[in-house]
Parts: sequence; structure tokens; C-alpha cells
Amino acid sequence: MEYLCGSHLPDSMHEWVVRDTAGPGHNRRYYVRGMLMFSPIVVVILLVPTAWWIKVAMIALVVLPAFFFLSALKGVYLRHLMMDNDVDPDTQTGKWRAERVRRAQVYASKFRNGPRKYA
Repeated sequence: MEYLCGSHLPDSMHEWVVRDTAGPGHNRRYYVRGMLMFSPIVVVILLVPTAWWIKVAMIALVVLPAFFFLSALKGVYLRHLMMDNDVDPDTQTGKWRAERVRRAQVYASKFRNGPRKYA
């Protein structure tokens, strides 16, 4: 819990921080943690004495913007967690790094061959 609130973990936990922020399943963990913050609001909405469709609409008005902002700030938050724990924020998973290298090679093969000659 302290880790999620910004506390510094011991140096022996660096590998765990990398797995937590960039390892398999990190997206799922990030979104679940983020949406759990809104669960008290959802419970209060469910207790409001009104029609079910109004409750669903009110929950959507809370959950959709929350999910949007979680998505927009994901990189910033994960980078901040890594920097707080003295881990290189540019650490990437092997699969993501390989995909990035592949895309760079495809781009280079298409657009870095020099200017096109038109007839």
C-alpha cells in the first residue's frame, strides 16, 4: 500500500517494481487499482432511491471519465512510480522493445531509402 501512495521501496525490490509497472499484466493491474478508487462512489450511487437506469447513467458519468483519464495519464503515473523507486523509467518489457524495433525497421525500409524519383 505504501508503494502505491508514493513511498520508496528498498533497493532489493527494484526488479519487482519493474515487473509491476512494465511486466506481464501491468495494464490490468493499473486499471483495476485506478478504478477501485471509484468503488465507494459507485456504492453510494447504488444506494440512491431511484430507477435502475438513472443509477446506471450516474455510474457511467463517473466511470467513463475516470477510465479516460486513467488511460491518458497511464504513462505519466507508471514513469513516476519507477522514478520514485530509483528505477530507470525507460525500462521496457522485452516483447514491447522487440515490437518497437520491428516497427522502426519497417518505417526505415519504407521511408528512409532516399527521395523517390518520379517519372
